[in-house]
Amino acid sequence: MIEVDGLRKRFGEADVLRGVTLSVDRGEVAAIIGPSGSGKSTFLRCLNGLERFDAGQVEIDGLVLRGRSEVAASDWGRLHREVCLRVGMVFQGFNLFPHRTAIENVMEGPIYVLGLHRDAADHRARRLLDRVGMSDRLHSMPSELSGGQQQRVAIARALAMEPRAILFDEPTSALDPRMTAEVLAVMSDLASEGMTMIAVTHAMHFARRVAHKVHVFGEGRVIESGPPDRIFDDPREEATRILLSSVEAA
Repeated sequence: MIEVDGLRKRFGEADVLRGVTLSVDRGEVAAIIGPSGSGKSTFLRCLNGLERFDAGQVEIDGLVLRGRSEVAASDWGRLHREVCLRVGMVFQGFNLFPHRTAIENVMEGPIYVLGLHRDAADHRARRLLDRVGMSDRLHSMPSELSGGQQQRVAIARALAMEPRAILFDEPTSALDPRMTAEVLAVMSDLASEGMTMIAVTHAMHFARRVAHKVHVFGEGRVIESGPPDRIFDDPREEATRILLSSVEAA
């Protein structure tokens, strides 16, 4: 479903991604863990086209993205649109339109990007908001919702585009424990239904319980990858052991 080969990204003189290679099968949940500054969020932004990368290749369900030097700027807009039709994104900061209600936020993409009729978009939005437990807050403004509720609306908004995969960028890091549990429950339900997901997360219990594979990032590289039980119970790399020890001590 998703193949990443030798992905490199620089910001000025800083090498943020230094040749990341990994793959995600259709229906797989991949968790990405690692310390702050290890390139996790930049990696997701390269996958969904928000950042143009410098070298390497990304293939998403047959769509191939290449490094900056191999893709003309004039072609990037078209490619980015194609990526957005394949991959949904849920951000740490919700990013809802503050002047739109919950249902309007979910309807926006299907109407203006997919060209869906308003009645069909309304039906889809109601169904998805019910799916994430928000059917009683359809007409609430984002300012009237808790952080966990806003994030669930954001997940419904991503699902409304009927993506083939969803990327989650630390979706619970701004939430308290109760709200975190609400959002992780929705993500777990999506995983059980076979949604292809890549989740950058600090919620190690989610990574252990829900992910099929865990990728450990460090200094812009994949330090090691494997099934959750092996990564958490028998890490092979010292950097992974240090990371997990710091999480346990926190």
